[in-house]
Amino acid sequence: MIKDIFSMSVDALRSRKIRTFLTLLGVIIGTGSVIIVASSGNSVKFYITEQWNIFNPTSMLVGIGTAGDPPHIALSEIGFTDHDIEEIKKLPYIKEVAPLSLLPLKEIREGFLTGQKKIGGTMYATTPDILDIMNMEIKEGRMFQDGKKEIVISESMTQVFGKDKQLKVGDTIYIHRMGSLLPIKSTIVGILKESENANVLSQFTSISIAGPVDPYYSSYFGSNVGGILKHITAYGILSVIATDKDHVNSAENEILNYLNTKSDAVNYKDKNSDFVILTQQYIISKVDQIANVMSMLITSIALVSLVVGGIGIANIMFATVTERRREIGTMMAIGAKRREIMNLFLYQSAMIGLLGGVIGCMVGYSGTAFIIQVLSTYMRQIAGATFTHNIPLTYSYEWFAIALVSGFVTGIVAGVLPARKAAKMDPVRALRYE
Repeated sequence: MIKDIFSMSVDALRSRKIRTFLTLLGVIIGTGSVIIVASSGNSVKFYITEQWNIFNPTSMLVGIGTAGDPPHIALSEIGFTDHDIEEIKKLPYIKEVAPLSLLPLKEIREGFLTGQKKIGGTMYATTPDILDIMNMEIKEGRMFQDGKKEIVISESMTQVFGKDKQLKVGDTIYIHRMGSLLPIKSTIVGILKESENANVLSQFTSISIAGPVDPYYSSYFGSNVGGILKHITAYGILSVIATDKDHVNSAENEILNYLNTKSDAVNYKDKNSDFVILTQQYIISKVDQIANVMSMLITSIALVSLVVGGIGIANIMFATVTERRREIGTMMAIGAKRREIMNLFLYQSAMIGLLGGVIGCMVGYSGTAFIIQVLSTYMRQIAGATFTHNIPLTYSYEWFAIALVSGFVTGIVAGVLPARKAAKMDPVRALRYE
């Protein structure tokens, strides 16, 4: 009997192809949207997390600004001294500390007054410890030495004056900082290895030019605090790495405790400012929160599509019950039970929901690939050469099961009332229906 009911349900759906297709469409859009949203969101979240993983997972940035959620580091505020750096290095869960002073450049020249030049740019004044902190390596030459007019540059900076004038270890260039009267003649002593994980964030995180604090930063007009008679070289940002990933929070607490009680910075910073620490873990957690909120919002919209699809199924089944009243009366007259009549219409609505769910999964699978390709193309147009890796396609397979079950359940739920209506018909009145 079940086989007969199934066969009759299939024939009923095939006899009304356009109506069946339009009803299926609502379920397909709903289930497909759920999968596209879930899988695309998961792919983007995985990609963003990988981008932030270019940092050492134990690294953190220490600055002065406004604590809270989210915290804010004011790049214009300085206060960390060399004494603070040495004291922070002594803390139990701290491995390395380096000042990270970003100097805006007016121009970079081949010669003092002659040769090609590049307008603008930035330079880092720091210490050799920055190599470990930012996971960098020297490809050629060596690291700079403190107190000498030496710099290291990235591989991309070797072509700053053109491919035909490629810079190499031993060459000299003139670096003219903003606020400085004269450029500094600088010797290139090392070339940094280009990261294999170059990405859109590289333009903000990679180092193009780096030199020692002395002489590049110690004579910089924005570095002196303490008054006219007592000039002290101070920094706005420190880059720190903890001993291991499990003790990042402990290291963060140690640093804050020192800075707020014993540091020089507590005296030099603005009284209304706070010490702020940004960790990779914090940044990734915020990325996750944003991605989850967006996924919930768009998934809710997709679920509304499923509800609309369910209403469509219920509507079509009510119309089918009305159209087939004589047929229902005939089946009852020859001995069909009310339960079998009800199953007939439940099978039809369940088949619409299940078929819509299956096709929706196929649409979601291909739709996700299309959306990720579009996003990758768009990111490449924005970031240019810095975007070298496509967003990885990561499917959320559990959502395929959820979408399939949701489509099936939607079909059953939507078909219950029409099926009950059909089962409760009076066969005599049904046979008289025109």
